[in-house]
Amino acid sequence: MDFTIRQLTFEDAAALKPFRLQSLRDQPDAYHSTAEEWDIPVERYEEMISENPTFAAFAPDGRMVGLAILGVTARPRIQVRHKCEIWSVYVDPAVRGQAIARRLMEACIAEARRLGFEAVVLTASTHLTHVVKLYESLGFAIYGTERGMVKLTDGRYIDDHLMELWLTGP
Repeated sequence: MDFTIRQLTFEDAAALKPFRLQSLRDQPDAYHSTAEEWDIPVERYEEMISENPTFAAFAPDGRMVGLAILGVTARPRIQVRHKCEIWSVYVDPAVRGQAIARRLMEACIAEARRLGFEAVVLTASTHLTHVVKLYESLGFAIYGTERGMVKLTDGRYIDDHLMELWLTGP
């Protein structure tokens, strides 16, 4: 199946909201946010799209099947704004295994380069080894592990790897 990857626009916010909520409900142990926190007005999704380059994958029928956000507003302070972050990577389980996450990540990395960032950082739950391997295959390296980064509502703790990809610099 051929999937289209493109940057979302203001008009895509209404489609983004249910997809983002689906990701958080489907895999709560992979994210720092909950679906309840993101069950917000569509206008907030419009703001997010306008502030941070947001990429989605679409199936031939127009259905959104993947998401990745380049967090360019994550580090506004002068001495740390040479880095951006990647957030919310998710692919619908029905279409996994077709390199959609890789293509979304490549779109984010290319946009980070285009915007002049020196490095891209992200976190990945340590138990999601296939995700960590994907990020490593794209050049990301683990530079630390934060124990208990996420505490789920059932009381379980999830550790996160801190990962970085230098585009220029050290």
